[in-house]
Amino acid sequence: MIYTVAIAGRIATGKSSVSTDLASRLGWKRASFGDFVRSVAAQRRLEPTREVLQKIGEELEALDPAAFCKDTLTFASWNNGDPVVIDGIRHVRILENLKKIVVPQRLLFVYLDAEDATRKARFAKRESTDAEGLTAVESHSTELDVISKLPDLADLCLSTDDGAEQDLVEIIVQRLTTESPSFVFQSGGR
Repeated sequence: MIYTVAIAGRIATGKSSVSTDLASRLGWKRASFGDFVRSVAAQRRLEPTREVLQKIGEELEALDPAAFCKDTLTFASWNNGDPVVIDGIRHVRILENLKKIVVPQRLLFVYLDAEDATRKARFAKRESTDAEGLTAVESHSTELDVISKLPDLADLCLSTDDGAEQDLVEIIVQRLTTESPSFVFQSGGR
């Protein structure tokens, strides 16, 4: 059975690093809701600030979550039946729609987390702002399911506190190979 791996997590937990490394390790395509939303911002000629991106993501999810999922996958050149790593799940409805879209593949849902101090330090470094800005950003509606609902739905919860993304990638690969004895690495999927 071929899998889809979907990754969620709070801001500054290393989702992009883990999803990029995992897709590379497996030779699979990588789809990113963040990348797609940034492309929409560019099409609209908007500055890709976090506030703008959250507003666009909120709008697309509310308008048609299935279309938002399909558009994100299409943006990554995904074709039905291809294995894929999907980064940036923010809503329960998005996760539910993805599960339907990738059938007959099984979706392995991975939730990444880190201590608040770790996330604040990463956020401050990445955003060139103070760490307290993270609290304000996480109060946006796009973050509510990530904080309160998605962790309970995960097949696998991993901590990124030590920053060893490669170790996490190996854990996910092990989970894939354990659950699917017929699992094969795809070659040249990217």
